Amino acid sequence: MRLITSVSEMKALTREARSHGKSIGLVPTMGALHKGHLSLIRQAKQQCDVIVASVFVNPTQFGPGEDYERYPRNIDKDFNLLSSYNIDAVFAPSAEEMYPEGFQTFVEPGPLGKIYEGASRPGHFRGVATIVVKLFNIVQPDMAYFGQKDFQQTVVIRRLVEDLNMSVRLVLCTIVRDEDGLAISSRNAYLKPAQRKSALSLSRSLRRAVELAHSGQADARKILDEMRRVLRTESRVKIDYLAIVDPVSLEKASQVTAGMIALVAARVDRVRLIDNAILGPAGKSPEELLQMALSAPAVTTTEARIPGIAAEAVVHKIESCRDCAAISTILLPPREFMGAYIKRDYPDLNSVQTAVIGRNATARPDNSFYRTSGRPNRFVTALYELVGVADFEEFRKRFILTDIIRCHTSAPKVPDKAMHNCLRHLRNELSLFPNLETLAVLGEDAYLGVQRFLLERDLDSIQPFSQFVEPNSWAEEQVEISFLNNRAVRIFYCHHPTLGYQRSPSLASALVK
Repeated sequence: MRLITSVSEMKALTREARSHGKSIGLVPTMGALHKGHLSLIRQAKQQCDVIVASVFVNPTQFGPGEDYERYPRNIDKDFNLLSSYNIDAVFAPSAEEMYPEGFQTFVEPGPLGKIYEGASRPGHFRGVATIVVKLFNIVQPDMAYFGQKDFQQTVVIRRLVEDLNMSVRLVLCTIVRDEDGLAISSRNAYLKPAQRKSALSLSRSLRRAVELAHSGQADARKILDEMRRVLRTESRVKIDYLAIVDPVSLEKASQVTAGMIALVAARVDRVRLIDNAILGPAGKSPEELLQMALSAPAVTTTEARIPGIAAEAVVHKIESCRDCAAISTILLPPREFMGAYIKRDYPDLNSVQTAVIGRNATARPDNSFYRTSGRPNRFVTALYELVGVADFEEFRKRFILTDIIRCHTSAPKVPDKAMHNCLRHLRNELSLFPNLETLAVLGEDAYLGVQRFLLERDLDSIQPFSQFVEPNSWAEEQVEISFLNNRAVRIFYCHHPTLGYQRSPSLASALVK
């Protein structure tokens, strides 16, 4: 392993490597190496022929009053640590080598570099972008390795690489933590035992965010409030910023979806620390979550509400439900239901205005409405005519189709117990759609389920269905529904399009009022 301190020698080594057709991996560091850095080295060795680790405390990314002078430096220790990994070179230039007299060209990273870390540390990402471009030009790596802990830095560099048409590929590796949960950082060396104990509140706040996301909480404000509460239990900790952001644009999120990032920066007395966590489905590995964040598309509009963790929680609860196992006429498990297709068919939950509520799931899953994308059959054709749409594409722009129960029943009437058991799933499904204003209830079973269990009306007060829908073969009422935040909702009751012998006229004109 060679210790290289000059730009010219570093360029000579990489030219030689390329002349032999070898791939080059770069691990940029500021020294004070720890297990996080070493995880990047291990990843690089798995993928590249020649490995270069840079050790350079970059003065241009430190602002006035920051810790440039006291930042940990021990090149001998770092060199000995890296030698055990048998890498090819350590590039450890001086500040004068990287920024010679007369240097005056800097890289401005744009808006991504002016928020969060950029706002707290003005000029920081200008220095980061400049040194990264210099390192990429000097080493000419095929791949460069960075850690998730500095997530915003990686987003800035990713944008830089794309904007400047650089050929290097970026590899982001998951956060490495100590046994107590603290994200490993060179600045942890500043912490005294009592301060380290307080610093653990950062990782605790992120774990709390993950727990809430797994429980189905999708309101970013509520998650941030809970993170803030955890951090404030430690008097030494002063919050710099908290945010839940889109992983591509870094825009603040109002609703949490899988792959979004919870960011935290705080000072423990004088020591400034950062940490983050990727919010995603339970059971995913850190690597899977990281891939989810890196592959997430940018949110196209700030108003759109895409299906996220709350929707995934609803689907999981339905799929795992066995509440009706003791009812012999119920065919378990739930297999075909709207929620299973919500990500595919409803990219913006705000668009749905009407929920059509049928009887039960089909006995033959291959014929289900969503699996076939609304392929016409006797029921589907009658449904489209009832609500006034031409096809599935038009239907899913404004409507969802769900059922009073999510399993199939072989009984002539849906058992009351099954409707009662499935009520929570119906409520959870309907709650996903913030602009839902209308329910269209199909047939007697769905009517009784909505009246008794959704609206919680006494059985004695419920009229017989045939009487309720006369004389027009459909009826309408407006109610405030508590689990929809007391939203006023219009409910239309009509005959089922294919069960029985009576039919209702089209509701199309009524639904658009």
